[in-house]
Amino acid sequence: MISRAGLPDSGNSAAGRGAIILLHGLNERSWNKYLQWGVRLAADTGRPVVLFPLAYHMNRSPRSWIDRRIMMPLVSARMSLLPDTRLSTFVNVALSTRMTISPQRFMLSGYQTIGDLRALITSLREGKLPGISEGGPVDIFAYSIGALVTQVMMLSDPSPLPDDSRVMLFCGGSTFNRMNGTSKLIMDSRAFDMLLSFYVGWPARAMNGDRERLIRLMNDTPEGEAFYAMTSLQRLRDLRGRPFSRYGERFKAVTLAGDSVIPPEAVRETLGGADVEVWEPGYPCTHESPFPLLTGEKADAADHTFGRVFETAARFLS
Repeated sequence: MISRAGLPDSGNSAAGRGAIILLHGLNERSWNKYLQWGVRLAADTGRPVVLFPLAYHMNRSPRSWIDRRIMMPLVSARMSLLPDTRLSTFVNVALSTRMTISPQRFMLSGYQTIGDLRALITSLREGKLPGISEGGPVDIFAYSIGALVTQVMMLSDPSPLPDDSRVMLFCGGSTFNRMNGTSKLIMDSRAFDMLLSFYVGWPARAMNGDRERLIRLMNDTPEGEAFYAMTSLQRLRDLRGRPFSRYGERFKAVTLAGDSVIPPEAVRETLGGADVEVWEPGYPCTHESPFPLLTGEKADAADHTFGRVFETAARFLS
């Protein structure tokens, strides 16, 4: 999906300015939240914005995964089998079940996503997408788990990202072990605990089948090695030092105080030496809903922060 809001017709001054790829969060099934983000980025930068769906997300997953009538019996069954599970909902039960049974899907879907992004970036650079001229820069605006995907690309050698790409992270940037994915909208506690133990304890036990494939990807591919580094702060430092500081003016991160899913202090530690800003929103919000619909003065504060985020992004990515 490409947003061209605010752009003149072809032949305009933005024609040779490449594109911005917008990456979303984990367990997203609708673009509703992001359409306004993409429109604002396109209008303020004068550049096309590509809303890119991660593997098994958005239109790349069955619509039944967000059908309350279909999913609620699965929630009941899951709670019956795993009664100590917290925050199991019809929104997250599909992802939670898949991650619990097969935690390797998390890395495999990321690997698929990066392969798809590599192909998209090549197409953008070669001018194969209508309305976007070849040779222009390809930049990234990444939110939440989209930030982790971006960081893996940044750390991969060779990287799918062109040397002139600029990257802005929003509400993301920490190593995986410092995240807290337990959420009504993301995954339940059993699923997230499984992912943490699987990847932070890697490689803890013998594997076969899909897990054997995962070993090959983790050990023998640039993306796997980069993801392994991003599973914990100690691994990142041991393997890469302070890699994000090397991007200088091509890299920026903004996050909101009080984020419990990807805590700001974890973002600062992971991105040590890079340009990181932590903002106090001044209104009640969550990681999953950084710009909620509110009333009165709180609504004004939310609107102000929304505008500030995308004004900052537009200056950085223009």
